[in-house]
Amino acid sequence: MRIAFVNQPFDVIVPPFQSSIGIYTWGIGRPLAKSSEVIAYGLKDFHPENASQICGPSLHLRLIPSGRMDSLVFKAHKKLGNLIQISSPISSSDLLFPKYGRQVAEDLRKQECDVIHIHHCSQYAPVIRALNPKAKIVLQIHAEWFSQSNFEALRRRLESVDLLLTVSDYIGRKTRRDFPSIADRCETLYSNIDSEEFQREKDYSASRQRKEKRILYSGAISPHKGPHVLLDAFSMVVKEYPDVHLEMVGSLANYPLEEVFDMKDRTTIKEVAHFYAKRPVRRLMARFGLEPGDAGTYQAYLKSKLTSDIAEKVTFTGFIARQDLVDRYYGADIFVFPPIWGEGFGLPPVEAMAAGLPVVGSRSGALPETVAEGETGFLVEKKDPRALAQQILRLLKDDDLREKMGRAARKRALSIFTWERAASLLEEQYRRLLSGQRGRVGPQHHTSVAS
Repeated sequence: MRIAFVNQPFDVIVPPFQSSIGIYTWGIGRPLAKSSEVIAYGLKDFHPENASQICGPSLHLRLIPSGRMDSLVFKAHKKLGNLIQISSPISSSDLLFPKYGRQVAEDLRKQECDVIHIHHCSQYAPVIRALNPKAKIVLQIHAEWFSQSNFEALRRRLESVDLLLTVSDYIGRKTRRDFPSIADRCETLYSNIDSEEFQREKDYSASRQRKEKRILYSGAISPHKGPHVLLDAFSMVVKEYPDVHLEMVGSLANYPLEEVFDMKDRTTIKEVAHFYAKRPVRRLMARFGLEPGDAGTYQAYLKSKLTSDIAEKVTFTGFIARQDLVDRYYGADIFVFPPIWGEGFGLPPVEAMAAGLPVVGSRSGALPETVAEGETGFLVEKKDPRALAQQILRLLKDDDLREKMGRAARKRALSIFTWERAASLLEEQYRRLLSGQRGRVGPQHHTSVAS
């Protein structure tokens, strides 16, 4: 079988600094390549010169140079978004690197692939279908489509797709509801973890002996992920349990408002509006060294919330290499993940679970599908720092519970959420498509660790 993965133009596929969808292609592409020929498409501009060598012989990387107009339009849209609020999301727009989409479609025609698996970019499906009429086309969406997207355009694009995959049942249910015409060809296939990265067992005895406990957050430092909720909760935790430290790992990436919230949800938009206020003057002053480097940013707001005694217990680490992140998981005691949007999947909690950490998070989007409530962690309502603090304290004060949940979390992650298992299910689905059959991807999820 000959398989191609078409990534978003700005996705980084090769380690150590991959994007989340790049991790998906890398993670599932390598086990698939043991029995099939796998090609991955990306934009040359976002990859190192030795990217093909990093991939090795099992995953063939085909990088397309960006067109001048594609880059200009994308940069202009981004700069405009820094000045005014844009309501139309670029992720589902025909303006998202259209030349890249055409070039990929033309190159695919030469490759004569059996299956073409497109990540999130529905706008590329029609042209890929037109130039590759014999291939089976799979579109996988990694976040929900909101009302500000052009639903009629999305419906037309879906006509080109043989199978629509989502990364969670949460997104799948909403997608089938919004697009009933594709309900019979819409399935779930989760994001997963590389089991090789999490081979070693966690040393729980070291955690018990260490006086200062470590809380970890990993993810974008962006309002939709809820870092402000976590800091409010942490301030409450410190008052009752002062021997604790919080590390915030992730890049400062204020995702556009229109990409993470439904613009018709006026209540939520009003609640988060101040996080997205445009401050071009302060950002310009920061660029010239007249203000701190993060002046006017969400991270600066987060830091301003902390009193001096709390601030010394919080570290903003920034974006780090993959192995460093895995080490952080193993060195922590509790993982906290409190998104305020509908989390499409949420890979960091699953990675933390694989390292043996209990998770405290918000009952958001797909998190109830990954974190088994009361078994591998605790989930609380979104935007509730007090409830978050209570569950964090519950784990901080109980070594036995922390270890019990951590071990259950590791068992759950390594039995359900691995690329090897997902690749087997996906290959089965590909073969069913090629033989003209339809059917579910397989029972990847909802397995309990309880006996």
